[in-house]
Parts: sequence; structure tokens; C-alpha cells
Amino acid sequence: MPGVATEHHYSVKQVPEMWGISEATIRRVFCDEPGVLAVSMPQLTKNRKHKPHVLLRIPASVVARVHKLRSGGFRAEVQTRRSRV
Repeated sequence: MPGVATEHHYSVKQVPEMWGISEATIRRVFCDEPGVLAVSMPQLTKNRKHKPHVLLRIPASVVARVHKLRSGGFRAEVQTRRSRV
């Protein structure tokens, strides 16, 4: 992925604003996606029972790739009930 380090990176708050979905959904979608910068910040966890806070920065190319992959397979169809014979 040449140039990924210098391209624009989105925060977890910016992508949901563009896509109209929740931050939690964005975290689930991008947490294991190749190319996403994940920085663990355990000092932000006040209680050791919780997971460390992970800061995600998502490159523009990864946002575009995931959008293309996830939106390509959907079709809007209306299913009608079969009439009984």
C-alpha cells in the first residue's frame, strides 16, 4: 500500500457522519481491516476490568475499498407472495 502513510486518515467519528451509521458499527467494520492504524492507549482505561482504549485512524483508500466491497452485493428487491393454486 504505497502512500498510505501520507494520505488523509479519518477518525471513528468522521466516517459515521459520512455514512450515516453509528460509531460502534464503524469500529466493528474497521477494527481488523488491513491498512487501518490501531493505537492501543491503556492509560485511558481507568478500570483494569475494561479493555484498553484503541484509537483507530482509517486511511481514505481503506474507506473507499470497504465501501465498494460492502455496497456491491446489495440489491433492492420486492418479494411477492406466491398465489395459492
